[in-house]
Amino acid sequence: EMNAEIARRIKEGRWEIVGGMWVEPDLNMPDGESLVRQFLVGKRWFKQQYGVDTRIGWNPDSFGYTWQLPQIMKKSGVDYFVTQKMAWNDTNQLPFKFFWWESPDGSKVLAYFPHDYSNDNLNPVRLARDFTIAQKQATGLPGIMDLYGIGDHGGGPTRAILDEGFHWAAPGHVTPKIEFGTAQSYFNALETQIAPGSPEWNYQSIAKGYTPPPAVAGKVNIPTWKSELYFEYHRGVMTTQANHKRNMREAEEQVLNAEKWASLAWLDGREYPGKELTEDWKKVLFNQFHDTAAGSGIGRIYKDAQKDYDVVRWSTNEILQNAEQELIVSMDTRARSDRFIPVVVFNPSGWNRSGEVTVKVQYPKLADNEGVLISDSTSPDKIIFAIFSTLDRKTGVASITFHAADVPSMGSKVFFVTSGVLANIVKKNEGDNSDNFVSLRQGEIHLVINKEDGCITKIWKNDQQLLSDGGCGNQLQLFADNPKEYDAWNIDPGTLDVKPITIEKVDSVEFIPGNPVRPAIKIVSHYGSSKFVQTLSIQDDLIDIDNEIDWHESHVLLKAAFPLAASGPFATYEIPYGTIDRATTRNNSWEQAQFEVPAMRWADLGGIGSDGKIHGLSILNQSKYGYDAVGSTLRLTLLRSPKWPDAEADMGHHHFHYALYPHAGTWKDALTVRHGYEYNYPLTAVVTTAHSGSLPASHSFASVTPENVVLTAVKKAEDANGLIFRVYEWAGKETTAEFHVP
Repeated sequence: EMNAEIARRIKEGRWEIVGGMWVEPDLNMPDGESLVRQFLVGKRWFKQQYGVDTRIGWNPDSFGYTWQLPQIMKKSGVDYFVTQKMAWNDTNQLPFKFFWWESPDGSKVLAYFPHDYSNDNLNPVRLARDFTIAQKQATGLPGIMDLYGIGDHGGGPTRAILDEGFHWAAPGHVTPKIEFGTAQSYFNALETQIAPGSPEWNYQSIAKGYTPPPAVAGKVNIPTWKSELYFEYHRGVMTTQANHKRNMREAEEQVLNAEKWASLAWLDGREYPGKELTEDWKKVLFNQFHDTAAGSGIGRIYKDAQKDYDVVRWSTNEILQNAEQELIVSMDTRARSDRFIPVVVFNPSGWNRSGEVTVKVQYPKLADNEGVLISDSTSPDKIIFAIFSTLDRKTGVASITFHAADVPSMGSKVFFVTSGVLANIVKKNEGDNSDNFVSLRQGEIHLVINKEDGCITKIWKNDQQLLSDGGCGNQLQLFADNPKEYDAWNIDPGTLDVKPITIEKVDSVEFIPGNPVRPAIKIVSHYGSSKFVQTLSIQDDLIDIDNEIDWHESHVLLKAAFPLAASGPFATYEIPYGTIDRATTRNNSWEQAQFEVPAMRWADLGGIGSDGKIHGLSILNQSKYGYDAVGSTLRLTLLRSPKWPDAEADMGHHHFHYALYPHAGTWKDALTVRHGYEYNYPLTAVVTTAHSGSLPASHSFASVTPENVVLTAVKKAEDANGLIFRVYEWAGKETTAEFHVP
């Protein structure tokens, strides 16, 4: 009944639909695919319920805005953007109220900053003041849009406010002209008056001082902003409520993987679970609401969110299993004997890759000197030793982790579980253990750890040392974190400027021989009431750091720091569908204010090494979003411990991974983007039976080239019998993309 009344008001033109998203999400942490789905689900609902579309992005309260948002909005049919939040900056104010906001690819939307949140009057003195400020920043501006009403985001009008507005709008008053209208009508009128061409600004240029654009007769001349809208206030929201951050990342991956394989199974005749996937997406999107994603809610909402995430996990797991079984039916999985158990490994990436995969099998009885081995179907005589395996000899159940080589792009490859004598396996990984140091070596990577303080003292890649001389890599740094206000939201300026507390003597550093393929180093330490267990191992090109943390501190911020031998003026951070460079210097107030910044799967810092060549280090993560880089040190934020509004926020056990990717050349040369995706979208394995099929044992269903193009999603079209393939180009160069599709 209420919805019917709303629909009637919309039809009358008295209610205006803006925003177009399912909720008002955080706009730094969700993946680009999630932001696209916010518009897809939200706009479709408005169309279905009210028969209207919206062209105005309306995000008044999100805590900063990714640089890629203009492109995502533009491709979603949104041409304008409104926010008030930037007025809350604690250090600098962007001198814009009306401007073009442009993404790296050149897409731009018309952006407007109204006044701060609540205007409970239509006083002509206030309106005249706001108008004067706007005219100083955008020359020739004929009028401003004022959001009036009671409440946090402009709110609702009262009779008193409306009476005041009608009074001053009546003839005979010497006031600015006032008329009631809609945001869309304001943008429509103003857009026709904008002068072509506009001065371009970013954080580096604006630090030198803002100059309003010159006047153009009869036109509005406005600036163009070519950077993110970094919010200089709620910097703690990238870290608070760590379990919710992990759920956000994992749920995105679960839905996208389910969509990909369900799309291919649909081509084979299985019904596409569109309704189920849409409901899963609604749960994912709802819990990316900015005040939820920020970790700034009361404890109860995170319990509710966990229930949603559990449903998403169960639903997508069922969709994924059904789709994989449909595809496996068409594969040739025949083995040489009944002692070979076929295992199909699936690769969700749009490129060929190798990597670790885990599977549980039940194997026939083994001799006492035998263990579980893996055979590659494309090279049957090639035996792969399991990196990890647990075997119950009574039941024959084995949990196996092995290295799956050359799995085709968005495709599958058959491997076989078999048996063999373990003594015949050659060691592939080496470790050294002395009184003072312990080290690991695999391929081009060599890692050395000090037993006294647990510091990584050396990281060599091809004999090039990446850490600074005498530096402590992976140092756990603790900072007093006492925001003046908004406890869960804020990390105050100056918090990271003091010398951190560090752990000078760890409890133990233990070399773990493991099996012949994967030794590891286990570091145990403590601070206050908290305990840290970190297990380091080398996995292909990465140094994986497995963290088990029992966290019981109050108002403490925890970071992992890496002082590097080579640095530069900028560090690079992954953002939705792209990257951004942020300064490692603190030469002005704009750089000083960006002391804690958001990133998605990775951040990278590098420069010219001692050999005269470029080297760098990427820090990859699976569930973290806060980073900083100053000088030659790159840091990942691990945990916080605010006490309001949830006194128990982040107290207790945490298990998460992050990884180091030392590389030669720049992050572009080293394909850090791909490594970030692979670290978050692992290969998966399914045990099956031996049977014939039309598809070979190694098969690619789809791929996209060249390597600077990433396939992010494959899904059935909402209203047609077709597949949507979404990609983005990450290297910043013109590219002809080639799609190989079923």
